[in-house]
Amino acid sequence: MVGCMTESTVGISAIAHLLPLLDYVDMDGALLLAEDIATGVRIEGGKTRFAERAGTGALLTPKS
Repeated sequence: MVGCMTESTVGISAIAHLLPLLDYVDMDGALLLAEDIATGVRIEGGKTRFAERAGTGALLTPKS
C-alpha cells in the first residue's frame, strides 16, 4: 500500500511507477491541491495517464 495526503504531481508521478507492484494505492493528493507545482502523471476518469517525458515525467510549473 502506498498513499499520500496532499502530495503534488511530483510525488504522484513517482508513486505511479510502482503501480504494478502494489495491491492498494491512494495517489489522488494532487487533485486536492488548490495549485499544483508541477505537471506529470494525471488521473483522468479513474485511469492513470503517464507523461510522455523521461523519468517520472514530472516537470515543475514556472511561477507567474
